[in-house]
Amino acid sequence: MKHSIPRRRTDERGSLLITAAVASAVIGILVGGMLTYISNEYRLNLRSHRWTQGLYLAEAGADMSFAEFNNYYITGSNYFAASRGWSYEAGGTPAYVKVVTDFRNANGEIIGTVSNRVENPASITPYVKAFASCTTTPSGPLVYRGVKCHLANSGRFPVGMVAKLKVDMNGNTVTTDSYDSSDVSKSTNYKYDSAKRQAHGDIASNDTIINTPDITIGNADIYGQVLTSPVGLVTIGAGGSVGDLSSRYTDVASAQNAGWVRNDFAVDIPDALLPSGAASWSSAGNINSSVTLGSGDYKASGVDLKNSDNLTIDGNVRLYVAGNINMIGTSKITINSGGTLTVYVSGNTKIAGNGVVNNSTSDLNLQLYALKPTGNQPQTFDLNGNGYWSGLVYAPYASVTLNGGGANGDMSGAIVGKSITLNGQVQFHYDENLRKHGPNAGYDIASWRSMHYDPSQSKWVNDY
Repeated sequence: MKHSIPRRRTDERGSLLITAAVASAVIGILVGGMLTYISNEYRLNLRSHRWTQGLYLAEAGADMSFAEFNNYYITGSNYFAASRGWSYEAGGTPAYVKVVTDFRNANGEIIGTVSNRVENPASITPYVKAFASCTTTPSGPLVYRGVKCHLANSGRFPVGMVAKLKVDMNGNTVTTDSYDSSDVSKSTNYKYDSAKRQAHGDIASNDTIINTPDITIGNADIYGQVLTSPVGLVTIGAGGSVGDLSSRYTDVASAQNAGWVRNDFAVDIPDALLPSGAASWSSAGNINSSVTLGSGDYKASGVDLKNSDNLTIDGNVRLYVAGNINMIGTSKITINSGGTLTVYVSGNTKIAGNGVVNNSTSDLNLQLYALKPTGNQPQTFDLNGNGYWSGLVYAPYASVTLNGGGANGDMSGAIVGKSITLNGQVQFHYDENLRKHGPNAGYDIASWRSMHYDPSQSKWVNDY
């Protein structure tokens, strides 16, 4: 007897198989879609990350160029040296170029390639351009980002007085203010005029030692700002004040609230450098009596003036003093009208007697630079005397002391020192023109703009 297999069970099995197949297909599609979504998200996130990283890499390239520009001012070494990977590119726009391939992060991972280009390096307004490329995936397209910076000269005398360490105003009649020798409304015949004085007689300390008084104002009157590093401390004595010509502040807290005491000062103070070839300048021997120097470059073993000795500068003079400068009695240095004097001194400097009489039209025409002393030998730079001081002092390794300068203690120009101490009666006037036309100490970034490469235009375009 034959038995037939029920068709219903066979149909059920077939339906289950079809259902399982459909479910598997749906799950496969969902899983595939999810994997595709995750993969796309990963690529997009990675591309977004590389887009940002490309900008950071371009910024790193700009920093390389910026640091190379300032290398000369900080170390005295040649900039854009071939030994550091720079090559000169002649043509319509002269430039120095450096390419860094396989630029790596702190973990040793390759980020990309950066190409640095510095255009018009010999001008006063050079451009820095840095172009970076980063891969988005092992086989993905490249991301291109760029940075363009315009550099501007950084003044060696950004404020009236800058000390690496401490500024101490011990005098009973100490005042700082300012004028502008390039503006007739702020000066008279290019000189300070008390009737036109300005409130930019700023003083600053670059010290970064915590919990030490960096600027002691005492009883001085500062017509300008008092500036320290973020960890700097300022003290004001019972008779001291800070502020502009009309609003005066006698305590640190109120001066800070009004913006006249600030803790955001930071500058590079490079060494004073002896010009190339100075060792072979014309010999002036030991200058120890009255003498006149005409235009030219001179080397002296020392300057030792006493009694009524007078060193007269008649022309444009550069003087390298391999030893000390010492002036006593009624001795003086006289810069005739139309003359300039730039001094580089290796040892200590003491200017007393009748001081330096600057008959020229500008503080810029008298510049004294103290070179770095050998070993740990301390260096001093003392300005005294009965004459009106008008000039610049740059002595980053010297303890600079101002002891007045005549009946009114007048001094004008600017000072940089390791430390600065003001004794007695000193009225110091900063020439604001030095910010614009004074000696340089390197470069600052004046403008900054990010860029990206647009394939549709086949060129680099600004991000904004």
